[in-house]
Amino acid sequence: MAYFVVDNSADKIHLTRFNEFFESVDTPEDAEAIVVFGGDGSMLSAIKAYMAVDKPFIGVNAGTRGHLMNDVPSHEQLYQRWGEVVFEDLWLIQANVTTTTSQLEIFGFNDIWVERLTGQILRMELTFDNEKQPPLMVGDGVLFSTPQGSTGYNLALRGKAISPGVQVLQVAPMSCVIDKTPVGSLILPDDVEVKVDFLQIEKRPGVVCYDGVKASDDAVKSITVKKSNQTVRLGFIPEYAFIRKVLSWQLQY
Repeated sequence: MAYFVVDNSADKIHLTRFNEFFESVDTPEDAEAIVVFGGDGSMLSAIKAYMAVDKPFIGVNAGTRGHLMNDVPSHEQLYQRWGEVVFEDLWLIQANVTTTTSQLEIFGFNDIWVERLTGQILRMELTFDNEKQPPLMVGDGVLFSTPQGSTGYNLALRGKAISPGVQVLQVAPMSCVIDKTPVGSLILPDDVEVKVDFLQIEKRPGVVCYDGVKASDDAVKSITVKKSNQTVRLGFIPEYAFIRKVLSWQLQY
């Protein structure tokens, strides 16, 4: 039994054909799995909406890249191979954010980042596990990603593609320098807590975003990021497994 999530009217055509093979239910609580049609954005939206239900997610790619999805060529194939689906438990990152008006706690499946709001670059002080790093970093912002999120925005910032299961937290500066030297992505143990303090925020405001969504319009004063205890379970037919895709992208980049 499956609970279906569709992204747009085109995906509803796919859903009609899936209903020929699967028994659908009206609520995610009654499902064995939540089946998501669309691209990676559709999967991220479904995770936000239904993560608390604590059911596994299985994606069917009807988008473009779809690295979180299964590229099944037919609806019947997914039905026939349902018993072969392998599930991966993927951890999230969490951030405690102090803005000019509030305190926020947000969770990112792929990533959490702060980007500049105006033409002025950001001035950032980094702290790892309460140990302040002496160099001041300046640039457009900073992005934190999970292993599964490393192939998204992080990769576009020239970060590294990380295989799921590798216990690291990646920090990718956005066009940043320290003492005029460009800064590459930082690969840290997943038990490290990273804090970034933003200076001169009246002149140099930055906003916080997660998984493609802006969390607040207020300027960020500081953000503290660490691995969350929360996990999400994704299901893949073996040849579409996420780890296979990551390994192929590592060879390309």
